[in-house]
Order: sequence, then structure tokens, then C-alpha cells
Amino acid sequence: MSRKLSHKNPTNLKTFYYGAPYYPEHWDAATREKDPERMAEAGFNVVRMAEFAWDLMEPREGEFDFSLFDETIARLGEKGIATILCTPTATPPRWLTRAHPDVLRVNADGVTMQHGSRQHACPSSPVFRAYSRAITRAMAEHFADNPHVVGWQTDNELNCHFSECHCENCQVAFREFLREKYHDDIAALNAGWGTAFWALTYSSFDEIQTPKNGKPAYANPAHLLDYARFISWNITRFQHEQVEILRAANSQWFITHNGTFRHIDYRGEFTQDLDFLGYDVYPFFDSDPTHRPFSQAFNLDHARAWSGNFMIPEQQSGPGGQGNYFHDNPEPEEIRRMAYTSIAHGADSLLFFRWRTCRFGAEEYWCGILDHDNIPRRRYEEIKQLGQELKLLGPEVLGTHVRVDVGVAAADMDVYDAHETLSLGLPSPWQIAALVHGFFYKRGYAVGCVHPADDLSGLKAYIIPHWALFNPEWVPNLTRFVENGGTLIVGARTATKDWNNNVIAETPPGVLASLVGARVAEYGRQNAPDKRPLAINFPKAKVPTVHWYEQLDVLPGGAVMARWEGRLHLERKPAVMMKKTGAGAALYVGTYFTEEILEQLLPALQERNGLAPLWPSAPEGIHVVVRENHEKRLWFFINDSDGFVSFENIPEGEDLAKPRITGKFYLMRNEVAVVKQLRVPTDSNG
Repeated sequence: MSRKLSHKNPTNLKTFYYGAPYYPEHWDAATREKDPERMAEAGFNVVRMAEFAWDLMEPREGEFDFSLFDETIARLGEKGIATILCTPTATPPRWLTRAHPDVLRVNADGVTMQHGSRQHACPSSPVFRAYSRAITRAMAEHFADNPHVVGWQTDNELNCHFSECHCENCQVAFREFLREKYHDDIAALNAGWGTAFWALTYSSFDEIQTPKNGKPAYANPAHLLDYARFISWNITRFQHEQVEILRAANSQWFITHNGTFRHIDYRGEFTQDLDFLGYDVYPFFDSDPTHRPFSQAFNLDHARAWSGNFMIPEQQSGPGGQGNYFHDNPEPEEIRRMAYTSIAHGADSLLFFRWRTCRFGAEEYWCGILDHDNIPRRRYEEIKQLGQELKLLGPEVLGTHVRVDVGVAAADMDVYDAHETLSLGLPSPWQIAALVHGFFYKRGYAVGCVHPADDLSGLKAYIIPHWALFNPEWVPNLTRFVENGGTLIVGARTATKDWNNNVIAETPPGVLASLVGARVAEYGRQNAPDKRPLAINFPKAKVPTVHWYEQLDVLPGGAVMARWEGRLHLERKPAVMMKKTGAGAALYVGTYFTEEILEQLLPALQERNGLAPLWPSAPEGIHVVVRENHEKRLWFFINDSDGFVSFENIPEGEDLAKPRITGKFYLMRNEVAVVKQLRVPTDSNG
């Protein structure tokens, strides 16, 4: 299928699915006996199964046995619990890797990956792809008429642990990708890669190998970026073969995948093949409990920026650990609060990982809803409470999108991969996007992540955090946004590299210079800002800078908003520029964004666009998110603080999660309130 991907897209789901990944192959019949009843009592209407069970379903080549899953699906179905099945290609069985060792991946050091873990087989391998199609087809045909199977997940967390491969199959596939991209013209590749440097010129595609950076020295950035693009192209082909088989077997199934990981273009064909994207949510990888709410919110908004609302095939339900780490155990109500955060930020279904904690294997301390001893405790009771609440709230969120007033440019794998090829030791665009997002989220604004090719209508401000790689095709969309009254803020180094990952010939910011009314006359890295301090002198404050400086020249229509101070050769030189175009304006900031810089820019946004927090009277620690459509608005008030909060000025409407008392909300630590408001026809905001 082909569809326009946008942060505003709801999923096509008609049911809010709530449940957990389930592994019947890990347990005997006695342990599984009460599972359907307990799940139904918790409000579950779905489980996910079989992503790691290839060896059980095909114990010997060509011999298939689905009896355990037939029985399990039927038992769950009797309790009203549907099943999402997975193609099990993340863990091929030992008989396959033993008979065909050439399917195994090879790392940059030439070491072949071993059987005994997961994601050890290479999607470039024709043999592995043939076996993957075979198991997918066997499963699809077997379950095609099962009324309890409602959808599929392709593979599992593609590129989670290992995204690169340098096996002989990858050499062949990489050359195939390059021939396709450069129309079988080796001269075009040499020009695009700048192979005149270091005598890198190729006379044929057969001479090209996958790049191994640092072996022995720095690799060509253009070569590295095309290799990252190849990884995405390759995994997209691998998934597409499975999707075609599944859709042919039953066109009513929905198909998703649980991302998001490195070197996959989730705004491209990979996601266009799916009904919607899935996103696995593990907030406790942020070990700081005070920062965790902000990182979870950003990660969710970033996931939504790829294609719109999403399903969560895995949400953390307990402490998790393997190797040398073990997360905190969620405190009472923290699981529920984090689930509400996910729903507020775009989840149209949610499954907790996992139903019961496994007693063996690499994830024996990835704790689930039930502990190793199979006894329900407070985590189960909390998830059961949420299940009852979602019977009311779940249907209400479907068909709504998350309101965004401030958009932060994000969700472009080419931009991210280009930065990695030559970072100069600077923060990544992703890191600065998280900083910008956090600045506005802490202050109560409706902030979200939005790609520059997406629909920017409805945004009041749009911020691009240092995207060196920049596509000129995005400029008309940005120009329309400004002309229609939006405020664009562009960070330093943006639009300094072309789509081949080479530095542009034009003076920065290249294709954006006319829109922002500025050119960069000089730039430099601030390696020791404490020894050679620099600051930007704004009208109301002097703000020290870190990382980077740019001295700006004024172009026609440009106006200086702030100047440099601190080093003699930069004294009083322009540092921040603004140019008005149509009803809006574009700003260029000649340094890397910090919270202090954003604090000085905020008044301009408030004055120009009337930008205001979603609910200005919300107390500190209460984060506000709105999901809406043309019919209704859902207000989420989430207590991320570590204490009790009460407030009186709350929206009128129907309370869906927490009843008000005498016109007030009393929210204990981790509590959530949700209010539904019907929208009148004249209400056009959003």
C-alpha cells in the first residue's frame, strides 16, 4: 500500500487493542492454565505471539507444527482475546544456520556472527530470504481463516542489536543498490561521492565494497551515508516480501512492525508497506526518574513524526535487565502513568511487555506483569485498573491526533546518518531536538516532532535544530509556512551539506539564505568556551554559548536581533537574524540551541504568534497534552511530579480517567486526569 505519512495521521484501527506479548512455548500447560482468565480480568483483548518460535513451528525443514499456537489462540479467543502473530525471522532455527552458514552476518572486523542469540542472519542472503518467505507463507496460509487472528507484526525490532553486515551477500546487494541509485553510471557515483579525494575513483561497481570506518582511517562520508541508505533499502525489501505474502493470505489483517531503530527510513517504503508503525516503549532506559517523563514524551513524539499515531507492541511493565544493567522497579501507579503518557502522545493501542517473566534465557530478568513465580501482585492490579479505564477511554482516542503548536524538525534517517559519518564531536540533531522539545514541554506548550516535508499547517512555530544535510525540496514547504504566518527558527550549520553528504559550494545556509535573510561569514568550533568565552547579547540578557559560533552577514530584508560579545574579532557582529516574509518570519541563530538561548527567543514567538501554554494555570509538575479531531478534544493532565497536586481551573467536560471533586482535580503522585470536550463548529483551533 502507499499512503502519505504525517504526524497528524490516526491509525486505521477500529479497536483499541490492550494486552501483552505472550510466550506459551516458555511454559507448561499447568502454568498456562489460568492465563486466559487472568488476562480477561485485566481487560485484555489481544496478545502478541510467535516472534521467536520458528524452531517450534518448523522443527525440521519443511515440517510444520502449529498445534501449540492453535490451542493457545483458541483458548484465548474463548475469553474474547484476539491474537497478533509475528513472522519469526529474528531467530532462525539451528538446522537452518547449520545447513547454510552463509546466512550468518559478518561484522566490520570480519567476524561471523554465531547461532545462539538473535538477529544473527543477514537479510541480504538469498537463502535466508527464501526460508523467511517459506515460514511466513506457511503461517499465513495456516492461520488465514482463524477468526481470532487480527493482525501481524513483521519480524521483531529490526536493526535493534545489529544493523550493519559485511558478508559476501551484502557486497553483492550493496552493489545492486548502488547500480539502481546511480542508474548503472559509475561516473555519476564518482561525482556524487567525490572520489577524487584520496584516489578513491572506481572504474566499475564491482570494485566497490561496504565501508568499514576507521579501518585503517576515516572513510568517505558519502560512501558511509549510501551504505546506511543501503541498509534501509535492504531491510525494506526483506520486510516487503513478508507483507506481500500476508496480504495475499488475508487482506483484512492489519500489519505493523515494532521499531524504531538505526538505519531504517521509517518515512519511506518501509512504513508505507504497513498499516501503521509500531513503537516499543521502555522509559526506564533513562535512569534519571526526574528526567524520564521528558525523555519518554520526546521519544513518543519522535516516533509519531515518522508516520502518525502508532501501536505499542511492547511497553515496559516492570524492571528490565540483561548483561550488566537492571532498571528500577516502577513505583506504584508509575506503570499506569507511563501508559497514559504513551496514549496521550499518539498510541492507538498498547501491549505491556511481557505477560509473565521468563525463568531462563538472556531476558530472564526482563520482568513482566507477573513475576517468575506466576503470582499476580501490584503490577498486575495496576494494569487491571487501566484495563477497566480503557474500556471507556480507548474508543475515544481512536481517530484523534495530537495537537502541536511548536514543531521540532525530526525523524529523518538520512540527516541522522549523515551526522554520524562526520560529527565533528558536536551534538546530534536528535540530541538537540530532544533539548528543544524538553524546553517547551516543561513549560506546558503543545510541542511535537514534525518532519519538514510534513504538513506544517496549524503550527505556530517550527524549529530546525542543526540539520547539516538538507534537501532543497523542503524549502517551498517552509516558505509557505512562513508566508502563512508561521515563525521558522533555523539553527547553526543547517543546510551546509548536499544530499550526497558533501559540503555545498554556496555560502551557508545555502538554499535557506534568502528565507532567513543571512549568510555565514565565519564559523568555528568552541572547544574551550571557558577559556575563550563567547556570548550572544540579546536585548534583555547576555547568554554564553557552547559548541559553535557563526558570524552572520545581513542580506536584504534581514534584521539583526542579537550580536556577539566576548572576542575582539567578533565583537558586535550579528549572531541572530530575522527576516519577515508574508505574514510570518524566519530566524537564523548562529550557534547551537541551549535552554538559555531558547528562553531569549520565546518572547518573539509569544508576541508574533500568540503562542501560549496549552493550559496556563496547570501547576508545576503537571504535563498537559491534547488529542483532538473535528468533533472533540481530549485533555490529558499527567502528574509527573513526585508529590500531590491540586488545581481548580480545569476544563469543562466529561471526566474519563479521574473524577473531579467540587470542581477540582486532586492528583496524587503518578495520577492522571483526562477530560473530554465536544468541539463546536466555530472552534477551528488545532
